[in-house]
Amino acid sequence: MAINRIVSLKEMSALVGRSPKTIWRWWRKEQSFPAPRQINGRTIGWREADYEAWVNGEWQQ
Repeated sequence: MAINRIVSLKEMSALVGRSPKTIWRWWRKEQSFPAPRQINGRTIGWREADYEAWVNGEWQQ
């Protein structure tokens, strides 16, 4: 079942247990974290399904 909920940076930080700066580094520099989606204007977030795949080791770049 696909999960369509969007997770904010603050919530993602709490889920992962790392700072927002670390999450950005994983995504931009190391490319070891799913890319966020632009929701509207300057608002971004991650699909919960992408997070679940990353946690389960199923996420691919």
